[in-house]
Amino acid sequence: MGLIKRFSGEVCYLELNRPEKRNALSKSVVIELTRFFRESHDSNQFKVLVISGNGGFFSAGADLEWMKSGMSQSESENLEDAQLFNKLYSTMYNYPKPLIVKVDKGAYGGAIGLMACADIVTTTADAEFQFSEPMLGLVPATIAPYIIRRIGLTMTKQLFLTAMKFDGNEAFNYGLVNYLFSEEQLAIKTRELASTIIKNSPSALKETKLLLNRLGNYIVPISEEEEQHCAGIIARARRSADGQEGVKAFFEKRKPEWNDL
Repeated sequence: MGLIKRFSGEVCYLELNRPEKRNALSKSVVIELTRFFRESHDSNQFKVLVISGNGGFFSAGADLEWMKSGMSQSESENLEDAQLFNKLYSTMYNYPKPLIVKVDKGAYGGAIGLMACADIVTTTADAEFQFSEPMLGLVPATIAPYIIRRIGLTMTKQLFLTAMKFDGNEAFNYGLVNYLFSEEQLAIKTRELASTIIKNSPSALKETKLLLNRLGNYIVPISEEEEQHCAGIIARARRSADGQEGVKAFFEKRKPEWNDL
C-alpha cells in the first residue's frame, strides 16, 4: 500500500508509505494519490489534510526505477507517464480543503512539487532539498509552473540550473516553506496548525482557497496547453541520450558522461 490514511477528529493524516525507497513517487503512488484527492474532494469526513512521509523522510521525488523504464518506452508512453504528474499536481493545487505538507528530513525533485502545491509547508532548519533532475539528464518540467508560482522565476532559475542542495532555512527564505520547527516539535506544531485551521468555517475556507487560486491564476496562469508542453518536455528528456545516460549512471554509481550540444 503506497499510502497510509488515518483520521484524528476532523483532520486526515496521509502518509507516503514507501520508506524502503525514501517514499519515492512510483507510478502506482502517483495514481493512488491523485485518486485520493479526487475521491475526497467533497468529503465531509474531514476538514484539513496533512501529508507526510512514513519512516522519517518525506520523499525522494520521482522513483528512478520508473524513470529508468522510460528508456524502453515510446514517446507517447512517456508522455502518458508525464501526464500522470500533471494530473497529480493540478488536482492537488486545486484541492478545496486546507492542505498541509509536513517535511521530515527533506525532499527532492517532484516531491518539492508536492510542497509547492500545498497551502502550508512545515519542516526543520536542517532538512535538505534539491532539484536534482538536471544532474540526471532530466528536466523538472511538470513541477516548474508550481515552483515558479510559489517562489518566482528568478529563484526558480537559480535552483533549477545549479541543482544545488539547500536547507530548511533557505527553503523558508525562498518561500517554499512556511514554518520551521525543531525536529522534536515538528509533528506537534503541525498538528497544532491543523487544529487551528479546523476552528474556521469549512465553507469559508473552501471559498477562500478558490478565490486565492483564481487570483493566483491571473499572476502565473497554468493552462492545459502549458501542461501539455511541460509533459512533452519531460517525456522527450526521458528518452534522450542524456536522460538515459544520467539515470543509467545513477544506478551504476558513476559520474555521467554528457553529450555535447
